[in-house]
Amino acid sequence: MRVLFVEGKDKEALLALARELPHPFWLLAGEGVWLLEVFGAGEEALGKAQALPGVKVWAFTLQDGVVYRGCGKKSATSP
Repeated sequence: MRVLFVEGKDKEALLALARELPHPFWLLAGEGVWLLEVFGAGEEALGKAQALPGVKVWAFTLQDGVVYRGCGKKSATSP
């Protein structure tokens, strides 16, 4: 699975891109910059991201990870 990272200063442009794609995404806020993470992105998503003006784009292949491990305690956010 490919994970796409798109860094830019235009929040609305990053959200518009994310909403065009049929993949899960997260938008992270930094100091004057936004980072869009898109999971399961293919070549089309990569091309659309690279076409956005003023962004930096990275694509990685997921090698390992945990979606949810939990802490063993019931909480309002645990399944």
